[in-house]
Amino acid sequence: MQKKMFSNETLYDFLKESKIADFNVIQQQVIPLFLQGKSLNVIAKTGSGKTLAFLLPIVELLKNLEFNEGVRYNKEGQARPYAIILAPTRELATQITKVCKSITHHAKLKVRPLLGGVGTSTKKLAHEHIDILIATPGRLTSAIKRKEIYPSDVRYLVLDEADQVLEFGFKRDIQFIYEQLNKELLKVYLFSATSSQALETVQSEVFTDVPFINVNHAEQNQVARTLRTFNIFIRNEEKLKMMSAFIKNEGKGNGIIFVNKHTTIESVAAQLRKDFPKLKVHTLYGEMPAKDRKKSYELFLSTGGVLVATDIVARGVDIADLRWVLNFDLPFEAVYYVHRCGRVGRNSKDGFVYNLVCPQDSSIVSRINAAISAQTALKLSLVDEKRFKVQKRSEVKEKEETLLDKKKKKLADLKEKIDLKNKKKARATPLKHVKKVVQVSQKPRYAKKVKKK
Repeated sequence: MQKKMFSNETLYDFLKESKIADFNVIQQQVIPLFLQGKSLNVIAKTGSGKTLAFLLPIVELLKNLEFNEGVRYNKEGQARPYAIILAPTRELATQITKVCKSITHHAKLKVRPLLGGVGTSTKKLAHEHIDILIATPGRLTSAIKRKEIYPSDVRYLVLDEADQVLEFGFKRDIQFIYEQLNKELLKVYLFSATSSQALETVQSEVFTDVPFINVNHAEQNQVARTLRTFNIFIRNEEKLKMMSAFIKNEGKGNGIIFVNKHTTIESVAAQLRKDFPKLKVHTLYGEMPAKDRKKSYELFLSTGGVLVATDIVARGVDIADLRWVLNFDLPFEAVYYVHRCGRVGRNSKDGFVYNLVCPQDSSIVSRINAAISAQTALKLSLVDEKRFKVQKRSEVKEKEETLLDKKKKKLADLKEKIDLKNKKKARATPLKHVKKVVQVSQKPRYAKKVKKK
């Protein structure tokens, strides 16, 4: 590390184990302010390392608190976390929990998840010692109301993907949770990849008394520079065929196929399973039962393959070894294009984004280009198009050959029917008649009469 930011050596053990040689730009900006006790509103591009930017200083501050005040013991039998991290989806909360536990494994702090819809037992948590609680807003709200979680000791409240938390309709939950916290102890941190009107509204209407310091990275609202992005121009009815052509020619390694509606997912997944029986195909959307959703996502993480999903995994989720993203549908909102693309090309790795673009997509393409005006993310690759044109020509040739085969078969069937008809006709002719015909045919046509002498 070029600059030593932490006093707790266990954090450097984690960094060394994770092969992190230095802090990136956003971490260098955020961590010092976090350690100084400032409330922050951080906006930085997706994949820029925001998770470590808040987890590392939280662990440092909690270890310092433990050093100064001694180790806490749960004498009251009540769950009283020091830090709460809120995420809009179970998948993102699970990911944060995993990273947090890998850090606190060295630091010896207690981390617990509290996720909606997966049967998390708050009755059990209510009697545990908890340092860091990672939760979805709705689940935490219900746990507080049932007096299973006591938030009065919370010193650090983090909203990861803060603008999406608000888009998912959690504003009322955030308002309730904030009202339960001790404002004299509390610092608030909003982390997001994009700035939005919703984010500004929550600052002015919910966190009215919080003196935020804004940290706006220069490359916010952009996709990573390590991405290569290609447009594939087709008609809407060609999407399924082109998707299969893409998987055959380009879709190597693990990838995500994004669709806009969950009703599209089954048809896409069914086509993939039909055309590629050996391919591991997983599905994920918000309307899935919680257990199925958890199982499907974890199976994709462990076995790889292709995940067909809605925008539920477009934000914040960091999937190792993800090679490509295919936008089967371009998103309704331009900002989600940035988030989808942000699933690949993370941590300076190469990533590829492919877009199926139909004539009716012209307006969203214009909005996307305006949102990423400093980049060429939607630039068409001629090399890529040629490859797909070759595929199209082969499909046409195959279709023509199939039609020719059908014509040949029809002619063969017709010939067979004619031969069969002639055979039946021959069998129906009487034998005597045949002999008579033969005898007649053998008699000289013009026989001369010989006079008897």
